[in-house]
Amino acid sequence: MEIFKDPFEYKSWYDKHIEIYKSERELVKKLELKDCLDIGSGPSIFHDVIKGRIISLDISKEMLKFANKEEDKVVGDAQSLPFRDKSIPCAFVSVTACFVNDVKKMIKEIYRVILKELCICIIPKDSTWGEHYFELGKRGHKYYSRARFLTKIELIKIIKEYFDIINVYSTLTYKPGEEEKFEEPIEGFKGSFVCIKAKPKSLKNTHIQNKQ
Repeated sequence: MEIFKDPFEYKSWYDKHIEIYKSERELVKKLELKDCLDIGSGPSIFHDVIKGRIISLDISKEMLKFANKEEDKVVGDAQSLPFRDKSIPCAFVSVTACFVNDVKKMIKEIYRVILKELCICIIPKDSTWGEHYFELGKRGHKYYSRARFLTKIELIKIIKEYFDIINVYSTLTYKPGEEEKFEEPIEGFKGSFVCIKAKPKSLKNTHIQNKQ
């Protein structure tokens, strides 16, 4: 679903919350990603810490107009990726999982097209910031009212159908309303911005698992 259409408004959130941006950027940098398809890329947030070739995919043409000029840009749906099987080394997904109709379908499509690794970042529903955004959504917030927040367990369950988890890092350990500050990434799920790095299961194992 096309929700984010205003790249200036999107980027202005990061400008306003600069310490949160720096913390999340540092976490993405720690993942050491290279040659990635960014699914739901928007205006190239975090792309300066992803090495190699980047393909920006977004359902919104307006958002892609403000992606980095040197990147390949593709208008497309995260649930039906317009790429050949096993044609892309890496996929990066930041927050997009909360704004697709079928997360499992998206993860299955990512499994189909990538060769090496997936990194997916979310604000889990069962985190302090996730609870905060969920409540804002209930009050009719422009964006969060249309989000489908996932708990950590819900996302992990879907990922594990197709991928083996390598690392989990997080940041944003303080609560909404507290002073915003830069944080180094930590291992595990303690923070409210969580990134999971995983590698595809073998085709054989995945087919067996999907039949069970």
